[in-house]
Amino acid sequence: MNSPRIRRGVAAAGGVLLACVLLPVSAQADPADTGSLGVVDIDPGTGTVRRLARLDGFLTGPSKAAPESIARTYLVANRSVVGLTKSEIAALRLRKDYVDIEGTHHLSFVQSVGGVELTGNGLKVHIARDGRIIAIDGTPVAGLPASVGTAKVAAPPTSSEGDRVRQVVVNTAAGPKLAWEVTDTDEGYQSVVDATDGTVLSRRSLVAEHHATTWENYPGAPAGGTQQTVSLNKWLPSNAAKLDGNVAHVYTDVNADNTAQASEEVLPNARTSFNFPFTDFSATVGAPCSTQRQCSWDPAVPYSWQANREQNATQLFTYIGTWHDHLAAGPIGFTRAAGNFEAVDGDPVVGEAMDGADTAAGLPDSDHFNNANMATPPDGMSPRMQMYLFNRSASVLAGNSGDAADIVYHEYTHGLSDRLVVDASGNSTIISAQAKAMYEAWSDWYGLDYLVDSGLEQDDPVDGDVREGDYILGGRSVRSEAMDCPVASTEPVCAGNPTAGAGGYTYGDYGKIYSRGGAEIHADGEIWAQTLWDLRATIGSWKSRSLITRAMELAPTDPSYLDMRDSILLADRVVDHGHNQTAIWRTFAARGMGLHATTEGATDITPTEDFTVPRRS
Repeated sequence: MNSPRIRRGVAAAGGVLLACVLLPVSAQADPADTGSLGVVDIDPGTGTVRRLARLDGFLTGPSKAAPESIARTYLVANRSVVGLTKSEIAALRLRKDYVDIEGTHHLSFVQSVGGVELTGNGLKVHIARDGRIIAIDGTPVAGLPASVGTAKVAAPPTSSEGDRVRQVVVNTAAGPKLAWEVTDTDEGYQSVVDATDGTVLSRRSLVAEHHATTWENYPGAPAGGTQQTVSLNKWLPSNAAKLDGNVAHVYTDVNADNTAQASEEVLPNARTSFNFPFTDFSATVGAPCSTQRQCSWDPAVPYSWQANREQNATQLFTYIGTWHDHLAAGPIGFTRAAGNFEAVDGDPVVGEAMDGADTAAGLPDSDHFNNANMATPPDGMSPRMQMYLFNRSASVLAGNSGDAADIVYHEYTHGLSDRLVVDASGNSTIISAQAKAMYEAWSDWYGLDYLVDSGLEQDDPVDGDVREGDYILGGRSVRSEAMDCPVASTEPVCAGNPTAGAGGYTYGDYGKIYSRGGAEIHADGEIWAQTLWDLRATIGSWKSRSLITRAMELAPTDPSYLDMRDSILLADRVVDHGHNQTAIWRTFAARGMGLHATTEGATDITPTEDFTVPRRS
């Protein structure tokens, strides 16, 4: 359902215009009245707009009109660029007007055929607090028919009561079709099934799996590695009988059936106490376990994981609550309005500790160790976080993913990006290679930014000490380089590989980092993570969190690295009056995402890098 897009860049004064046309400044302006950095992407599949923006300003001036009126006025005045007629614009339905913590209105307009919503298309219009239009994105469908008939195939069954099936219209190469959209949280997929013949038109995994690691930090950590008594009152109701509150329901899904049996719930060991001490297995397991990185079970002893079952579930619940609060607070602002995870809205996190640990052998099978994942369906449906044990090897210690802050925060942050980078229908549009690579990078970045800012991890002047996976991998990074490896670093830990080159990665290294060859989302995500860490070093942690999050809300469908660079530039104009434009351009240009960098979109694994900064920057 997603067509490849035209290779794109930025229209710059004195530069080359690639797959772009320049935009009118206001709703009534002559189309020839343009700025020097206008961006228009036209989706070749629909022939309609994918993104309208100006990197040197706003699309319109301030207005006191209602946001919906501002949006509709602009769309009608610029309908030849948008690709819809007046009547098609009038027929758009405002599904949601989400106002973020900076006062920006993110309006989602959906289309319909015969009263049935067209999913995966539509339009989003982003309007600043003062009424200026920041950007428009989407892929609306022009020339929709009046009807697509009736369903000839019954709605497909789902696995559990929490799943959702709804009738939708989906745009295909053969035209709009009536379909069933099935969101199965138990199986972890969202599928679109042709309502005429039952053909599966698309199937998207909701699960993000990762090999990552690291009490406040992790057991034995120099900072935050000792159990401390904390209050759960803000996350649990009074006299809670299990770990089930507004932010999460955590249990130990040791039989891996995605259902909380009574024996898998964790009950207080006193009326209101969930104080469970940690049993350290380091002495019996041996290296790489140590006093500084303690092991939580013995893979050579069946059922040894039971010793820390209650402790680990309580630890996981506390991490989830901590991260919920961190993301909800400023400057990130992942609130209820933004689509966060709370029982009051029907979608608390379902946290499954020690998933699959209980087999006939008393040990997890090969599908249930050395991993963790988070499956995030649309707003109003609970995400599922599955945390596994780690099996001891020469380089991996016998730990538990639910004991490691960076793993839990990484997984939860997938939910942040899945809820903010969405189409007008509210479905995540993190689909293709570059978008998925940023998906991994965001999860690494937000977690490590917090841990460093809190003093739980260090970012010393020497390059290469900000590492994802430090706990489980005994002081090494699960990535090929540390996150704080700048371009041209000479530190051995920033040596990269012969294919990609040494000293911090650039956009031209995309598809060259993975040790086995070819593109790989975790490996290629290192480019984006290192770039964002550079941005953090330049403009600070607080401001970086703000701009990176606001940029997600401004993201077009299935964004590329350049789309998100542009979104950060747009976010800076909203949040900080454009004061950081020069710093942002220089940061991205240093990583090969300069003015003349190009890409064919998120599917492109051979983008062209460029190190040019706009002249005024």
